[in-house]
Amino acid sequence: MGTPKSSVSRAAPEDRKLPTLVERPRFVDPDFCRELSELTGIELGILSSVFAGERRSTALDVVKTVVAENLDANPTAWTEILLERAKAEGMGEYRPGYWDGYELTWEHNEHLIRIGRL
Repeated sequence: MGTPKSSVSRAAPEDRKLPTLVERPRFVDPDFCRELSELTGIELGILSSVFAGERRSTALDVVKTVVAENLDANPTAWTEILLERAKAEGMGEYRPGYWDGYELTWEHNEHLIRIGRL
């Protein structure tokens, strides 16, 4: 006499349906900018201002594009190109309305002057 077979059928692994996980968008943070700066040599301050409030995937795509289109350039040139692109496309702190609603102090005003918004 053998062991009784279970009446519960098991689905093959490929038949099982896993719940779909919706991944929340991940945004750029200081650690991400620091790591990107170490990898590329692009200035940390520029990365922080250019990608403020941007998604990580966007930041990576932009940096990859800047580097790939300018392979013969150095990190200083990449920094300048990235800054010009951010100003032209309105990214990060250069996005229209980014500073709206802030009570500006002299530090903010100096920063806005530095990035050409005042």
